Amino acid sequence: MKPTSFVSTVGEISAEEAVGVPDLDAVISYWTDDGYTAEEWFHALNDRWGPAGFALRRGGEVQGFVVYAPPEHLARAARYPLQVDDEAVLLAYAGGDTRTRRRLLVRMLRDLRQRGFGRVQAIASDRGVSNHVPTSFLLESGWQPLRRTFYRRSSYTLAHIDLKSAVEVGELARSLVGKVKLPGIQSPVPGTLARESSMSARTET
Repeated sequence: MKPTSFVSTVGEISAEEAVGVPDLDAVISYWTDDGYTAEEWFHALNDRWGPAGFALRRGGEVQGFVVYAPPEHLARAARYPLQVDDEAVLLAYAGGDTRTRRRLLVRMLRDLRQRGFGRVQAIASDRGVSNHVPTSFLLESGWQPLRRTFYRRSSYTLAHIDLKSAVEVGELARSLVGKVKLPGIQSPVPGTLARESSMSARTET
């Protein structure tokens, strides 16, 4: 008997579906300073702002998820001495294995690009603190470091990606998951972002 093959799919997280996503409540509680449950937060954001997260599922089981929103909806961000850009969308968390997180990042960037947002930032953890995206993962995925700070016995990096640059975003998508192209983006100049990412990674060590 052949083993059952499941197809993985990425879908928007609705308020109703938020209840069934493992660890999502903890992430939302952290970034909202215990202000919301995941269900409450997604209900408010989806109604007022639009999609604020995606989950990757395989055979009905959640393999990972990504959460993002304007900084004012992630109150914890104001505690870090990193000067987050109020005009940028803040990536709060991306969970799952490496390939899953990369697929989720591409889906997030595609969504934000289509909605006209120009910049995404993230308060990344240099030491793998829970409820954060690891700094090393973002730099390896083509994000650029802006500032670093030491906060509550750990270090964090403010990383960013510019969605206004077709070259940068197109190269990022291609490097993350093969030949993925974001809507409306022309073929990028090969190697441009890879060289920038390599330089960023060297500054991190």
